[in-house]
Amino acid sequence: MNSNQVKIIFFAVTVAVVIFVSYSYISPTANLGDFSKFSPNSEINQTINVAVVKSSPMEKSPDGKIASFYAKDKNNLELLINPHEPVSEEILEAEVVELMGHLHGDVFTASRVTAIGK
Repeated sequence: MNSNQVKIIFFAVTVAVVIFVSYSYISPTANLGDFSKFSPNSEINQTINVAVVKSSPMEKSPDGKIASFYAKDKNNLELLINPHEPVSEEILEAEVVELMGHLHGDVFTASRVTAIGK
């Protein structure tokens, strides 16, 4: 092999490793988080993966979207989730959702709700 071929192979391997590591680090996982890691009454938004509790009551907005629902963490702690904006019913089909928000007592206020596990 000549010098240019070695450089091209080295570059391709380096790019592949960087992409793999980046994807592994950044991609969402379906592992459930722990509500106890949140400080109650803190205004600092953090992310957490939780399981939607489909058997608990959900409040709907006038346009049929979900205004509040219940979710549980890896310790089976169940909390009321209040999204800033009502979310679509697609979260009902997800096993796991990612929440971005903070705790106010026993209520989690979510600025973002994303379905990640089906």
